[in-house]
Amino acid sequence: MGNYIISEFKKALLRKSTRFYIIGIFLLCLVGNLAVVGFRMIYGTNEGTFAYNILEYATWCFVIPYYSCIFIADIVFGKTYPDPHIKDGYTSGLNRTQIYIGKVIASVMIAFVLALIACILLIAITVLFHFSDGTIKAYNIRDFFEKMLYAVPLWIAGVGIGNMFLFIFEKKKFAYLCYFILTIAIERGIMILAAEPLELEPFRVLRKFTVSQNFSLIPYPADPSRNIPLTIALGVIYFLVSTVIGVVFYNKKK
Repeated sequence: MGNYIISEFKKALLRKSTRFYIIGIFLLCLVGNLAVVGFRMIYGTNEGTFAYNILEYATWCFVIPYYSCIFIADIVFGKTYPDPHIKDGYTSGLNRTQIYIGKVIASVMIAFVLALIACILLIAITVLFHFSDGTIKAYNIRDFFEKMLYAVPLWIAGVGIGNMFLFIFEKKKFAYLCYFILTIAIERGIMILAAEPLELEPFRVLRKFTVSQNFSLIPYPADPSRNIPLTIALGVIYFLVSTVIGVVFYNKKK
């Protein structure tokens, strides 16, 4: 199984879609810095906090990787696995549960690689733009990495959910549709119904357990609603639950 995971990981690294994803990360980091430079040129305010604003904004952007987790899962998923009977040199002798878990592990490995690339690009581009004005400090970078680590479990949960839908449906368009319904429509719907002016109590309770809500609280250590142990626990639980559901559905395919 180890050889299978390594094989899937290597194939995913070399796929064109991985390169496109990295280009997207680069453009997002570049646009973020250009936006702050443009704001400074137009308004000239927030002197001394430009790099801080970039890294603070980036913590909000963790939710964007969460929405894109199904793309990461799809990079590893490939084009052949809707067929549950596929056998090749690496899957021979593996049952469907092992194949599924191997795919999930390879997806998580790719997610970590992309997270590392994103951090390197963000810090490098931000230093390039703001080193001369002295607004980027070591503690800004430290705080960013700390918040990023808190976000990782929720990001990994997104990878697990993405794999679950990809293995459940024969057509990828339904997998993507269900993923975005769950992560955007349902979660945002809960958050809207929990907020003013409605403030419906059942949804106020549910909001605490939504991934989007926990992402939005990560940048604010002083917020009383911010609960890092809960955030990490939810990431682990959602990942495990989605993996179990995916294994069950994949084993039932004929």
